[in-house]
Amino acid sequence: MPEKTINKPENQPVLFDLFPSLREKISWISLGSFPTPVQRLKEMGHNNLWIKRDDLDSKVYGGNKVRKLEFILADVIKRKKRRVVTMGGIGTNHGLATAIYCHRLGLACTLLLFYQPVTKYVKQNLLLFHRYNAELIYTKGMLRTGLSFYVPQKIRLPRAYFLYAGGSSPIGTLGFVNAVFELKKQIEAGLIPAPKYIFCPLGSNGTMAGLALGCILAGLDSTVIGVRVAASYLGPLQLTTPGTVKSLMKKTYQLLKANSKEIPYVQIRTPKVLNEYFGQGYGYPTKEGSNAIRVLKNREDIGLDPTYTSKTFAAVIDFINDHRDATEPILYWHTYNSVDLSGEADSIDYHDLPIEFHQFFEEEEVPV
Repeated sequence: MPEKTINKPENQPVLFDLFPSLREKISWISLGSFPTPVQRLKEMGHNNLWIKRDDLDSKVYGGNKVRKLEFILADVIKRKKRRVVTMGGIGTNHGLATAIYCHRLGLACTLLLFYQPVTKYVKQNLLLFHRYNAELIYTKGMLRTGLSFYVPQKIRLPRAYFLYAGGSSPIGTLGFVNAVFELKKQIEAGLIPAPKYIFCPLGSNGTMAGLALGCILAGLDSTVIGVRVAASYLGPLQLTTPGTVKSLMKKTYQLLKANSKEIPYVQIRTPKVLNEYFGQGYGYPTKEGSNAIRVLKNREDIGLDPTYTSKTFAAVIDFINDHRDATEPILYWHTYNSVDLSGEADSIDYHDLPIEFHQFFEEEEVPV
């Protein structure tokens, strides 16, 4: 029997305290442990470099998806849906987080998966999808995956809850708007100085959109810098651009305004995106990212992944090396899961997965 997660009042979103009317309108369920720690990175050659440890937000499975799923899965339950359908690469962290927390809440989960370069990390996630009873459908390319998500799957599963890649709906983005108000309380408590810059990965827009909107609403004079780790376009369609982030910021702000008259009027600004760390493509490790993995592990004993956080921290390393003022506070928002699930993955035989996924375990791994 899946384990039910029980709401813990001490974990209620800061947004609900500041804007009480939201508590009555927006559904939420506790999945993680917040606030997550902030700490100074002392060995990186910068006097004021900090990290927000969202990798430690759950002993089950951490990272940035937990904040989103607290709002999303509460909405699923509110709408009395019994299955969540979402999509991502064959090693998608979002897909794994969704599968794990759906399993814990007694919900079914379907993952539509497109190809990404095969690494040891990707293989582990594929095994874990099966471990947590997700239905796996290989849709090959990203375009075909999107078409399947929007048409045939909605015909096949008309009563399911359809969740966009990365959990980056306006409801999911609320998790990172709330995260900034959490950060502001830590600033006010003297745990961290107000950051001049906040670095985060830009993959499906939600994390960056929530942080950028949250800074505006919380009155933090911080520049959020998104490091693009996914394709900016799919044909003529914008996927991860300053425009798509701004659009999601607006939709999330409209959701807040529609549910609370207490939300102040703000002007949405176009966010700052760095494109030069993407490399060969989504999921392809880069030389700079691999160096970032080694540096942060050796100096601070903190792990990064090759797809998202290594590319982001590579940008942080370049920034602190190029930036003349080594006293301005810089915050790296760590979105990786640090819970070791390798033992659970090792208990799964890849032959138990649908046959179309066997090829990835017989394919040579891309070196990281």
